[in-house]
Amino acid sequence: MVESHAHVPIPSDPVERIRALRVLREVYSRGKRPSLEVTYRTVNGSTCGPYYVARWRRDSRHKCGRTLYLGKPENESVRFVEWLVSLNRAEVLELARHLMRNLRSVLKTLLTEVSSLPYKQARRVLARGLALTFNARPSNSPQIRDLLEELPDRLESFAVRTLGGWPAHYSAHLNKIIRFRKRSLDGKHEVPDVMLELERWKLRHGT
Repeated sequence: MVESHAHVPIPSDPVERIRALRVLREVYSRGKRPSLEVTYRTVNGSTCGPYYVARWRRDSRHKCGRTLYLGKPENESVRFVEWLVSLNRAEVLELARHLMRNLRSVLKTLLTEVSSLPYKQARRVLARGLALTFNARPSNSPQIRDLLEELPDRLESFAVRTLGGWPAHYSAHLNKIIRFRKRSLDGKHEVPDVMLELERWKLRHGT
């Protein structure tokens, strides 16, 4: 990280870094800090947790809310978001803008390295590169979307999923599908094809 942000509690684990990067990407997009919330899950009648999520409520600018999973309390991304929400809005937005400039620089560098690699190898290079965004030198251009569109389709979709996860509100849509199928099967649980449902959802929402 640059010297001006030397105090930032940057996660050391690559997966945790990408989670922190996703949070800051959403901050940049929405212009507001998340709230850090605790959730629990019920599996086979047993309650598991606590798990933490970063959450943005819907507002006048954004019709849909957004929830990003961070995981167990000891995860570095949880500590990062705890620190993030302790800052004032101006500091958080400045950090998010800085990281987005770093991300543009990383994607621009990776473009020349991954396009000709086999998919699995290119995916590893992309993931590691994204994890290094906190250490990158800021860039002013081009835009992230422009850079993603230069990636081959097989890699662009991976980069988008890694940075953004499910589209906002897709989880709610999937829950409705599951509940509907439960009723139609007289209580028998049928798990939908998640990727197929996602493609249908994207077609309906024009994403």
